[in-house]
This record gives sequence, C-alpha cells and structure tokens, in this order.
Amino acid sequence: MLTIENGKFRATISEMGAELQSLVNRKDDYEFMWSDKGRGFWGRHAPILFPSIGKSNDDQYSIDGQLYPMHQHGFARDFPFTIVKQDKSSATFSLKSNDETRTMFPFDFELLVTYSLSKKGLDVAYTVKNVDKQDFAFSLGSHPGFQVALNDAGDFDDYSVTVTPVDGAIKQFDIDPVPFRNGEVSELAAADGNKIPLTHALLDDGLIILDNPEIQSVTLSSPNQKHSVTLQVNDFPYVTLWSPEHKNAPFICVEPFNGLPDKFGDPTDLFHKEGNVTVKARDQKQMHYQIDLI
Repeated sequence: MLTIENGKFRATISEMGAELQSLVNRKDDYEFMWSDKGRGFWGRHAPILFPSIGKSNDDQYSIDGQLYPMHQHGFARDFPFTIVKQDKSSATFSLKSNDETRTMFPFDFELLVTYSLSKKGLDVAYTVKNVDKQDFAFSLGSHPGFQVALNDAGDFDDYSVTVTPVDGAIKQFDIDPVPFRNGEVSELAAADGNKIPLTHALLDDGLIILDNPEIQSVTLSSPNQKHSVTLQVNDFPYVTLWSPEHKNAPFICVEPFNGLPDKFGDPTDLFHKEGNVTVKARDQKQMHYQIDLI
C-alpha cells in the first residue's frame, strides 16, 4: 500500500491493480470510499477497467476472426503495478504488457496511472501507450465506490446524483440481459430534470449507463449531509451508476467510462466494438477525471 497526502486529504492506493483504497478528509477523518469490511456486498473499492469494460459475450472477443479470452472489466485490476514516481501528494503506477497479458490482448502496451491530491480533492490521470508496431483498440473506465449514506449519515434514499450539463432528457443504454446492452437507448424514467433520485429499486435492474456525452460533472449529494462528491468527467463520454442488485448495499459506484459493455450476442470484433478507443502504433492516449470533495 502507498499513501499520499496534503494539508486537506489523504489517499491510499494498492499496487495490485493500482486501485484506490481510501480517500479521507483529514480535518474530520471523513472516509469517502466504500470498504466492505467483510459484509459481503462487494470486495473492491475503485478498480481500473482495462482493456475492456463490462462482460464480453462468451468471455471472448475477436480480431480478424480469431478469438481471445477476456474477463469481465479486463485484466488490469488483477495485475500488480509498479510504482514509477512518487512524492508526498502524488504517485504514478505502471503496468506493462507481458506474456500473460498477450494471451488476452496480443499487443505491447504500457498503462500509466497517476493519482494527485489537490486543494479540491483527487485527480486521476491515465496514459495508454501503444509500444507495438500495430494499432490497437481498448476501453478504459474507473469503478469507484462511494459510501451512501456517506459515513452512515442519513439513508440511501436521501441521496441523488446530479449531472451537468444535459441537453434534453437523461438517456440510458437499455440493459438486457444484465449486464449486456441490447442496442436500444431510452429516457431514464427516474430522472427529474438533471437529477437522479437514488433508490435501491432503481439499481436492482442492473447497471445504468448514461448516454449523454455532454455531461461534464456528476455530483453525489444529500440535503441531509454536509459532505458531497463531484466527479469532473470531461474526458469520459459515458457515466455508469451501479450498486449490487437486490442487496440494499450502502454504497454506489459512479463510473466514468471511455468505452461500453458488449451488445448481447456473439463475440465482438475489438476494432468495431461501439465505444472503443483506437490508438495508433507508437502513439498514446491520455485521459483524466477529478474527484472534488466537500
């Protein structure tokens, strides 16, 4: 484990998956991140999803007709990263392709993840380097879980997610069967303008992937709680909400996605999958989001 801190916040990150474990307001020792602590809801905190998001059809995808295995949400979260740079308030982690990753993703790459604390909160930056001789495509997402009610203050139903800006109605990709898309998009009936009131029933049908690429910020808040979380997601065209179905879990994941889960059916070609990002040989892609904390 590695801990970074500044005058306001403290963050703890694991080398396994370069996964954020804890994010604390130091003034009142206030923990924002979800931690299961043996309760049996969800044992992760904020896994990185790379090079795939969601579950692949038959746990496979194809390149030019050849099939490759791919676990749900890719493999980065299950590999140890190397710390390549750190100071008191920031740290950079690296995952490079190896013999095992090439059996699932036949390309040479380096994934760099940098966590930097600021006066507002935590910036999370990603660099995907293509060090191969050929182009490749990928998805990348973040899956942070936040306590609801934050630090046990109030009830789950007190909270809402507010997204801005929104051009018209909030829309969602229809999920059927869970966790796959069915290819349709519909208005999110539970939305009230740009606000989504949270209930466990809303999330019992599976993940909610918002199809409003104009969204720049997502705020989790309650009128009964002084603390709130805002994600600045300009580099991520999709935002997903998830909590374990039918468990009444006291947390929600607010997930920036650069990519989408498979549409239900046959294994999808890597270069033709909707939402995937293509990076040319010897080039790189960068993206980041910010977690603002009150």
